[in-house]
Amino acid sequence: MKSVDPGVLPQSACFAFSPSSGQRELCFYPTWCGHYFCTADYFKKRQSYHYLLILYIREGELHVEAGGQSFDARKGDVVLLDCTQPHYYHARDGLEFCYLHFEGSNAHELVRHIREQRGSLIQDESCASIGMQLFDLVQFHRKKGEESFFQTSLRIYKLIERLAVPPTKFTAKEDPVEAAIHYIKEHIGEPISLSSLAEAAHLSPYYFAHRFKKQTGFSPLDYVIHTRINRAKELLLQTSLSVNEIAYEVGYHNGRSLVNLFTQRVGVSPSNFRKSKQLQY
Repeated sequence: MKSVDPGVLPQSACFAFSPSSGQRELCFYPTWCGHYFCTADYFKKRQSYHYLLILYIREGELHVEAGGQSFDARKGDVVLLDCTQPHYYHARDGLEFCYLHFEGSNAHELVRHIREQRGSLIQDESCASIGMQLFDLVQFHRKKGEESFFQTSLRIYKLIERLAVPPTKFTAKEDPVEAAIHYIKEHIGEPISLSSLAEAAHLSPYYFAHRFKKQTGFSPLDYVIHTRINRAKELLLQTSLSVNEIAYEVGYHNGRSLVNLFTQRVGVSPSNFRKSKQLQY
């Protein structure tokens, strides 16, 4: 389904849902979800819209005014809104985001609680995981996947759970290598440099690299590749995402980069790895 909103580019997609009476009474349920690529012409301005909104910025910037707040959400940020309140947001050129409008039993109360604790703009290690869950949801419907309304409700519950429980942050008193590993796992789909890892560990790049190698047996950037390959294996086995989509999710801008590294490290291509494992079950 294509959006009719202004400024939404043709490669975008959105999906509308009509919940059953059982869903309305018992579960969380989606009303809309989508993956948008936008120009600066994209905007929404509403006094009230009955549903809740979770939105993850994959690229670019979105200006938001809601709940007495005004802020700019950028790549890697999550926006959480109760759209029953007046709200306005507009894109800057180059915006890409995934979103979910949803409803359900006590959903508004839960979102109100989360926003009181964390605000409408969320910027921490939980965002990458939320972004991946939203992207997976859209891809599932792009490929016309089918699931029970309980499974759909569980998807939304997991998003709310991730929002409701802020990630544990490492401090300088804790092991710096563990802090760096935590950072790698939470930012696996983003560019990761030696300097960003050293900053997460609160060490100089030279000393950090030496200590990381001593404790793990990997150089920091080799460990990043190792983690990305392992995450790619999980996505190959647990989802129907294409190799190109998986490459994007684990931090590579094209499928060829992932194919080359995966084949070198694992001994088979991603596609053959998926086929061989499927034959075992």
